Parts: sequence; C-alpha cells; structure tokens
Amino acid sequence: MQRCSLNEILKSANLLPFEQQHIQFLLSLVKKQYAKGLVVRFHPLFSDSPQEAVAKMQDGIFVLTCPQIQSDFVFTCENGGKGLFGGQKRVFKVFIGDLELDDFTAANTFKSFGIAATSVNNIFRNEGLLSGAV
Repeated sequence: MQRCSLNEILKSANLLPFEQQHIQFLLSLVKKQYAKGLVVRFHPLFSDSPQEAVAKMQDGIFVLTCPQIQSDFVFTCENGGKGLFGGQKRVFKVFIGDLELDDFTAANTFKSFGIAATSVNNIFRNEGLLSGAV
C-alpha cells in the first residue's frame, strides 16, 4: 500500500464542505461510541477544540484519533461530480495512519458519510473491542 502525508492528501483532494447533517451524525456517533467504552475524539494536533474541528469540517476535512487502537483517521469530503439532475455528489475518503508521524494509507472511499464514519467500528471489532453493531 502506498503511504502519503496529510499535505499530499490535501494536494490531491477536491474538497467540499461537510454538510450539517454529516456533522450532526458524527457527533452523535462519537457519543454512542463513548457510551460503549470506545475512545474516539478529534485529534488534538489537528484542532484544539471540538468547535474548531467542526469549523474545519467546513473545509472538507477532519481527523479522529482512537488511542485504544493506536490509529488516526483522516476523513475528506470530496467532489463526486454532478448527479443526473445536476445536484452535487460527494464521496468520502478515509485514510488511516498516524498524524504525529504524518504517515497515512488510503483505507476506502464511500458514497455515504454514515458508512464512512462507522467504518472505524470495523477496526474496533477486529481488535475485539466491539462485538455488536453500532
């Protein structure tokens, strides 16, 4: 797998802002994961506060850290072209790695933000930290 830096991810991305519904879904998901004992939070090196992280989502990117599985996740919201009736389509890309080392690998691309956001659960499940669906 090819490794890349956060700067390389940003250079190659055609970013669009995350929509308010995406932000609300993410905040709800983080709360649900916390209730199940899973530690998922905005990376402190990327944003100083949750409010700053939400503001950066308006730029089309955010970074989550999951210390229990020693992984960081970069999420981007990118231009997916125009739909049949001219509406804007989005794709959501996920990269896994370490923000402090600035080393990431592309994990997957999704058409649905809900599926992209919950994809982190697959890593928790693989590590034995999550048994049921969220």
